[in-house]
Amino acid sequence: MAFRDYILDRFWLKLFSFILATLIWFTVQSSVQTDFRFASNPFRTKENREISRPVRLVTLPTTNRKFRIQPVEVLITVRGSPAALDQLNPADIEAQVNLTDASDSAASYSVEARNNVPHAVRVIRIVPSMVMVEPRAN
Repeated sequence: MAFRDYILDRFWLKLFSFILATLIWFTVQSSVQTDFRFASNPFRTKENREISRPVRLVTLPTTNRKFRIQPVEVLITVRGSPAALDQLNPADIEAQVNLTDASDSAASYSVEARNNVPHAVRVIRIVPSMVMVEPRAN
């Protein structure tokens, strides 16, 4: 069989298979979460560290209401190289709740972590991820 026949014989089936394989490859690649910062040295490992941080409420400057939050502290799990975690100051990571569109009744809000360390440490998990916030009588 000639080389040309290897390509042109059942061409549409081969093209469909190639496109399907490419789509599967892109799907798998997008779902795999690999951190390429540490890929250059295979012996360098990433470590996790847990930091307990108080939850900070972010409100509008014109808001005069007081709020009660439950729980007051959350546990933030971060991942990074051992050197980056050794240099990490717990104050560099903040837990905050955005109350700029808060209602007058008690509600549950999601906690966001603000990381002031550029690209060296990544936030993995926040426990609990939701806190209860209710307005308090002045």
